[in-house]
Amino acid sequence: MGNNKSILKRTLSNSSKKNNNSRHSVSEIQNSDEERELKYHLSNHDEEDLDRQHLNHFFRRYMFQSNFSVPIEERLIQGECKVLDVGCGPGTWLLDLASKYESSYFFGLDIKPVYPNEIKPENLEFYEADMFNGLPFPDNEFDFVHQETMSFIVKADQWNYVISELIRVTKPGGFIEIVEFISAKDNGTVLTNMYKTHFDLCLQRGVDMSLIPNLDTMIELHQNITQVHRDERTFIIGPNGGKAGLVIQDIITTFNTSDLAADDIPPKKGISKEEFMNIFLNDFKNELKVTKPKLNICRFWAQKNA
Repeated sequence: MGNNKSILKRTLSNSSKKNNNSRHSVSEIQNSDEERELKYHLSNHDEEDLDRQHLNHFFRRYMFQSNFSVPIEERLIQGECKVLDVGCGPGTWLLDLASKYESSYFFGLDIKPVYPNEIKPENLEFYEADMFNGLPFPDNEFDFVHQETMSFIVKADQWNYVISELIRVTKPGGFIEIVEFISAKDNGTVLTNMYKTHFDLCLQRGVDMSLIPNLDTMIELHQNITQVHRDERTFIIGPNGGKAGLVIQDIITTFNTSDLAADDIPPKKGISKEEFMNIFLNDFKNELKVTKPKLNICRFWAQKNA
């Protein structure tokens, strides 16, 4: 895994030098079983988990060759532009942008303060708050509101509220962007079972992963929004996908073999922790040598009516 992290850092950091252009919020959970189930989807202080989220950011940036798809770079360069990242986690996306666009202002919000509070750019601020209680900002406050990889967290009956809050705090003429992975196709048996396990566990919490490919349709139902755009990238998981495939393989493996996931999922599947770990450290790795599962990342973005 360490070798692939080095590949990522070399490949993606070199790519970023050529280009101009992770974090989760959740409402308070009363049910202890549900809380345990959620923990491995949320930012925490575990070094490996934070490293995974940093890598996830650099991976997405590499795949798109940019940090965002909305046409706002000119405003960011001019300065006085205000950007909000909802569910910012360790703040990797914001740190990347705040260091580059020094004349604009960046704000991150998350329910769990894993973001840096002491060593950070002067144009970056973090807020601790629960997005499901409403974003703690006035209407029409930001030029660009961004949210990434919340598909494991937002329940089916919460998406419309979340989208409405993103729109509410966006200035007229400003932009919103939601970034999500879309379930892989052409999967082998191990990957198919992995997705089914997560899908079923999410459904038990009211989270419906099948809604994600249709987020553009959900956004279009809201007032004050222009045409919704989809900027999508497809890649192969594993060695048949080259360096990018190896990186996302490591990200998926790290996520599923974390202590929290390995303690929580096996009992629900009726297998031991050792069997579960073997699936990801051996079976999953071997399967990817002979399969070419395709995973998509999609940026859904739109402009608020002026």
